[in-house]
Amino acid sequence: MSKVKRVVLGFSGGVDSAAVAVLLKRQGYQVIPVVLDLGGADTQFLLDRASKMAARLGLKLLVESAAEVFAKEVIDDLLFDYAHAQTPNPCIRCNARVKFARLAVVADRLKIKKLATGHYFRKLANASGKSEINYHKALDQSKDQSYFLLSVPKILLHRTLFPLGEISKAEALSLAAEAGYELDNYRESQELCFLNGEKYQEFLVSRGVTGGRGEIVDSQGRLLGEHQGLQNYTVGQRRGMGIAHPEPLYVIKLDYQHNRLLVGEREETYGSRLQVYKINWLIEPPSQPFKIECQIRYRHQPAPALLIPLTDEQIKIEFESPQYAITPGQGAAFYSGDRLLGGGIIL
Repeated sequence: MSKVKRVVLGFSGGVDSAAVAVLLKRQGYQVIPVVLDLGGADTQFLLDRASKMAARLGLKLLVESAAEVFAKEVIDDLLFDYAHAQTPNPCIRCNARVKFARLAVVADRLKIKKLATGHYFRKLANASGKSEINYHKALDQSKDQSYFLLSVPKILLHRTLFPLGEISKAEALSLAAEAGYELDNYRESQELCFLNGEKYQEFLVSRGVTGGRGEIVDSQGRLLGEHQGLQNYTVGQRRGMGIAHPEPLYVIKLDYQHNRLLVGEREETYGSRLQVYKINWLIEPPSQPFKIECQIRYRHQPAPALLIPLTDEQIKIEFESPQYAITPGQGAAFYSGDRLLGGGIIL
């Protein structure tokens, strides 16, 4: 008798996790759906949705408390970054420090090797025939989520299945409908899970990140006005500065040391160099410079660049052409074609 294949599935009860459950069951897996309780204001709604969908699939739902680790690893980190004039991407940190990590804890507790998630992302065998696994963008690149996985440790990606990486969103919707998901009022969520209808600035103020007023100056140091706290601004921002000027002005730098907001015309927001730390490699760490494509935010098209190792913990990126709004705190993902090589956080 063959051994039962078991897999722990990160399960929200939404379209994507429902579609993954269907695919895994077709592949002969015994699916253990796990919903992570992050402690948000809409927790009960999410738990009810996951429970209802699991029941429709004939699966027994497990609930794993992750509120404490989410608050520490994501919220506290986000508040620290904003208080120090950084603009973090909380989803990158959440995937690495909470979602994959907690699913692995559950799997280890149950003595299960495999994990699965609803991310649009692919794992492919090395073309050379070696046992090495490479990590790639999803086939449906309009839904690709590889950027958000740039900090997930290789050891966790290696044990995770990503069934949606090989199909389109339309196919996922069809699979979810097959499982009983009601698509009539379906729309994809665009809000961060912890905001609960708040604006970002309202959330920061409610958590004590208020900053202080300071000068708005141009790149020549001329005083143009007064800002309301650096946490309210990000590099590349055009509106909301409350100053009049003959030409549109954009944020070009948040000067935390002097509590100043530097602004200028659009061309001044472009840069060709950046440094990256908190590096996570999905390949053998390089010792020599080599060419890559680098993505510096979610909707940014990866651009040709030279990656230059500086230390074990820091690298430099030199773009072939200037890029708009390089933002400290955002993730930088390194690619070769559609293969994800690793990534880190912009200094």
